[in-house]
Amino acid sequence: MGGIKILDVREIDKQFRKKIILNLFDELNDGDLLELISDHSLIPLNKLFLKEKQGFFEWTDVESGPEIWKISIRKIESLNLTINDILKQFPFSVDILENYGIAYYKFGNKKLGEISKRARSIFEEIKLTQQFLVNPLRTDCWSISFTVDYIINNHHTYVKEMIPEIENLIDHLVIAHASTHPQLPMIRERYTEFKGELIDHMNDEEDIVFPSFKKLENDLNSNQSIIKREYDDSISWMEEDHILTGTSLKSMRSFCNNYMAPVNSSPGFKILFEELKKFEMDMHFHMHLENNVLFTKVIKAIITLK
Repeated sequence: MGGIKILDVREIDKQFRKKIILNLFDELNDGDLLELISDHSLIPLNKLFLKEKQGFFEWTDVESGPEIWKISIRKIESLNLTINDILKQFPFSVDILENYGIAYYKFGNKKLGEISKRARSIFEEIKLTQQFLVNPLRTDCWSISFTVDYIINNHHTYVKEMIPEIENLIDHLVIAHASTHPQLPMIRERYTEFKGELIDHMNDEEDIVFPSFKKLENDLNSNQSIIKREYDDSISWMEEDHILTGTSLKSMRSFCNNYMAPVNSSPGFKILFEELKKFEMDMHFHMHLENNVLFTKVIKAIITLK
């Protein structure tokens, strides 16, 4: 059973109430309760929590006026949060999850506590290492079209630039060092397969899926008729592709010894593995933006349809 903190907001200056309440909530341990007493409805506070702390709390109305309003807010973190909830709050925690073998592209909708017995320690590590990292993206404010354009201009552009550069690095190392490092031809073969899958996936997104998402937004804004099933199928299709992409990235990392260059190897190995690691992290964040930001926006849009 968690602890309880009680706060009578009637005793606090109005201009400081929200900040004090949020700070108190942040100080709670997983499972603790914050009970608030007020002389007015706390619906605006509920909206603030939905915006700032969605997925991290359970809200219960205890007393609803007419003179006194009481609510309790339970903090739910490591055991109750899904992987997607964690990524929304800490979008740069992909690497930590990967280090514990938690593939968010497979288990995004599962709770951390269901996936790992070390849920509490993993989540504490994420909070400790991520708390000072500011997420400058503010994706909640993005439209579907802006999100699509960001993914294409930022991530797709980077991937298309890096694919031939990494390929050239691998080819150079194969020519120079395959006789002493027989894993290099296998790395090249695996990379070539992955490159083909990835290019096909991005082409499908840019030519078919993303334009349909933009059309959805435009049609909603102009009250045009929409076939909901088409968008459900597109999302399922892309999510399945992301699972394959994540599996390929994991396989590539394994072939490259977790991107640790062989002892006494040439500088080219270190450069290649550093670029592959950066490429992998960009891909993970790229898939996070699609799975947890873009697709969520599209799903919310089609939920509004009758």
